[in-house]
Amino acid sequence: MPFFVGSRDACRLAGCTATLVAGACAAFAVPACAGLWPHFAYLAVVVFLAAWGWGTRGLQLPLIFVLGALLAFRADDTRARILAANARLGGPRPVHELEVEGDVREWTRERDGAALVSFASHVGPLPLSVVMPRPTGDLPRIGETWRCPGWISRKPPHGNRFARRTLWVSGEGSAPARPSAARIAPASVWSPAVVYSDCVEELARRAAAGLDWCAELAGFNQAILLGSRGGLTRARRTMFAAAGTIHVFAISGLHVMVVAGLITGLLKRFDVPLRARGLVAVPLVVAYTLLTGARPSAVRAAIMVSLWYLAPVFGRRPDPLAAWSVTAFAVYALNPERLFDVGCTLSFAVMFGIVLWIDGTRYLVSPLPGAVVQTWRQKRWRDWLRRKIGAFAQAMGVSFAAWVASVPVTACVFGRFTVGGLVANVVLILCAKWMVNAGVTGLAASFLCLPLGALCNNAAASLTGVMVVASELVAAWPWASVEVEPWSAGACLAWYAAWGAIFAALCRFWPRRVPFPRAWWVTGRGGGPSCTRP
Repeated sequence: MPFFVGSRDACRLAGCTATLVAGACAAFAVPACAGLWPHFAYLAVVVFLAAWGWGTRGLQLPLIFVLGALLAFRADDTRARILAANARLGGPRPVHELEVEGDVREWTRERDGAALVSFASHVGPLPLSVVMPRPTGDLPRIGETWRCPGWISRKPPHGNRFARRTLWVSGEGSAPARPSAARIAPASVWSPAVVYSDCVEELARRAAAGLDWCAELAGFNQAILLGSRGGLTRARRTMFAAAGTIHVFAISGLHVMVVAGLITGLLKRFDVPLRARGLVAVPLVVAYTLLTGARPSAVRAAIMVSLWYLAPVFGRRPDPLAAWSVTAFAVYALNPERLFDVGCTLSFAVMFGIVLWIDGTRYLVSPLPGAVVQTWRQKRWRDWLRRKIGAFAQAMGVSFAAWVASVPVTACVFGRFTVGGLVANVVLILCAKWMVNAGVTGLAASFLCLPLGALCNNAAASLTGVMVVASELVAAWPWASVEVEPWSAGACLAWYAAWGAIFAALCRFWPRRVPFPRAWWVTGRGGGPSCTRP
């Protein structure tokens, strides 16, 4: 990263994260050796103790590589053992005692009209989607425990062996519609899961207050603010995906960042000291992330924001690359299978591109001619125009960096080259900021005065309507989303290398406002462009 001007410690952390990911990828590529991971771990400990006794240096990255490989071997072996014990056809059906974790949905199967219920759960580290006939009593609730006999699907969905499997719970006896699942532990009224579910339902109701005139916009408000995806139909999701804007209409890192910025602005307005802001903001950001379902991208953003806020508390300087590196290292070390989660990978890739763009271009001289802002005679209007143009230029830059980082992932996994998102996201990023601010304000105001909350909800809905119209216009373009052959790993690396070289040349030859003596490869020595101070 010759164009990055961050600290050396942050670059080392990024290297450690890349080494851990490389070790996990290498281990996942040879699943036949997963069962031998205890022997590999014993051998690694012996080699480490021998190297430490001999005083050998330079083993930091090799040890991290081995650690990533061991974590991946262990995760792969655990998953394989669970599937081998529960996915055999014939004989008595295995019985699982599963906790209802979320996504409870009632639906009707088209082929036979059977009424079914599904919810999310886990068997060990294996994520499941439990599907069973509708019970005669109440539907499953979050926090309850159900006894579910049935088989886990053997075929991995979408060809991803680490994706969420389906546990099919069939009827028994002569009544196929009678569910064999049984509620064995009802949810306690004061259990954290039930309290969480009730809070989400209440907030979703308040987010839709005053929007009875348009149920679709109410559903969009709930999806953007709280992650409630019930209001997003399949047709709408397809349209947003074609426009490259689906991340705005589902909880992602963008929403967490906007809420964090709103909290920071309020703390600044009340003159809260810098070191105390983290102690106030981090619990609020964590609470918002949990209330919105703790999606992987939102969790990633929450950890990064928390590290950023807590750095001054411990007397450290906030560094975006260091926060990204620590977050990625923790996520992939705790759950190596996240490497095959498209949403998680896309989130980290996009955030890495944004971090590089912001940190690499923040000291470049603005390309805006001075005559444009000098047309306003009053200084306050010139400053206002400069800020607005700067905000628009920053949104364009962030959208471009996110697009560059996301193209190889979408082209490799989905076989689509999305150009429309490059245009639509500029409008959506600007609108999403004000929409989330208005929506969060409406949620808070609804507890004091419901009509005031409804007024804020309508303001947020108007901005949501603008985002929907922009997505529809972009999705209608014939070149907004082009189907291509799935990219290979070499093509993805070539894409990143080409844009990395272009970005490095931009940071090397574009005039800068302030010089960086330690970053001589950016500012140049002698032959580089002159640096102008503001």
